[in-house]
Amino acid sequence: MNYGPVLAAAFVLWPVMAVLGGQGFAPLLGLTGLAALFVARPNLPPAIFALAGFAFIAWAALSEIWTPGGSALISGSLLDGNFSVEARSVSAALLTLTAALTIAATLRAAPSPKSFTIVTWMLGVQAALVIASSVLAGPLLSAVYGEDIYQLNKSMQNVDRAANVLALGLPLLLPLLVGQGKLGGAALAAALVLGAAATYLAAGNHSAFFAIFGMGAAIALVSLLPRNGFRWLFGILAGYIAAAPILFAGLIRALDPVAGSLPDSFRSRLWSWEAVIGRLPEAPFTGHGLNATRQWQETFATRPDWLAQLPAHWKDYPIVPGHPHNMALQIWAETGLIGALLVALSLVALAFHLPRPQDLRPEVRFAAAGLAGAAAVIFSFTYSLWSEGFWSALALLAAAIVLWNRTLKAPAS
Repeated sequence: MNYGPVLAAAFVLWPVMAVLGGQGFAPLLGLTGLAALFVARPNLPPAIFALAGFAFIAWAALSEIWTPGGSALISGSLLDGNFSVEARSVSAALLTLTAALTIAATLRAAPSPKSFTIVTWMLGVQAALVIASSVLAGPLLSAVYGEDIYQLNKSMQNVDRAANVLALGLPLLLPLLVGQGKLGGAALAAALVLGAAATYLAAGNHSAFFAIFGMGAAIALVSLLPRNGFRWLFGILAGYIAAAPILFAGLIRALDPVAGSLPDSFRSRLWSWEAVIGRLPEAPFTGHGLNATRQWQETFATRPDWLAQLPAHWKDYPIVPGHPHNMALQIWAETGLIGALLVALSLVALAFHLPRPQDLRPEVRFAAAGLAGAAAVIFSFTYSLWSEGFWSALALLAAAIVLWNRTLKAPAS
């Protein structure tokens, strides 16, 4: 099955989509999913982790019924050129389906060294663009948009999102470079880490910066536990999802004595989590419904005790700014205990479905573990649970690692 070139073709556009903020990754994944329809032959019945994952998406879609002020299914018209799918459940289901098809097709793909080389070169190009942006983004954007604050802020958000995408791509690039077995490769990997870290700190992108540590911790875990490393890694992630309200309530309480010395942005994030946790008892089992947190528009003016610790201009800022910026808490808030347990079950089943780390080439097991560790950090601080760009990028990178594994396992010709 010659699916490698399809995946490589998608990655040719990877740097462009990353620079534009990552929203183009969903159409890319859609195209790979459509191509997979002609070649994918998924094993039936699906594995338990997939069944649990599909069950979560189905439950989340069902929960849209009781979401306050839920969206219409579609809006606009094809003739007017403004047609769009508004129901988040539909887009989530389509993304899940295309991701499953893409990975299923890659699992049966023929080894394709040339295709994987294209993938890695495109990831390298994107890494170079992100690191260069720390110096060039400001002057370039000012030259293009002048003093248009709205466009400047929007473009800088795209730069931040591109940095988050690089944080997901590093777990693949670094083992590849180190695995070359030459001093130059290791030196280039070290330079890449340092360059990315400096870029993240210069931009104030702490989620991408700490994703480096999440990647490193996950790689260390599978290195120390070559037999059961994946089981521990995904088991820990499952426990994190299941116990998220307790864990974050404890974190908020532990940081309370030093809250006054924390940056305003981080304190507001803690209060956002506290507000979300406070509303969980209203719908503990079913949740408030898919995308319900977007409707929570209470501002800091409703909490004068919190506003007193912030500059006055924060009074009109939402406590929960569109979503909790923590997907684990968003799972609990919108799909309740049922949704959280389905996600945890899927992760536990995946832990037992994956090969043992020692059965994979070192580069592949480190890439898989590192991707999980970096994604867990981004998952915890940045995007909405229903971010199509994040999940599409993650699915494409997972498929790239699968293609890498199949290529490395192929006998030398």
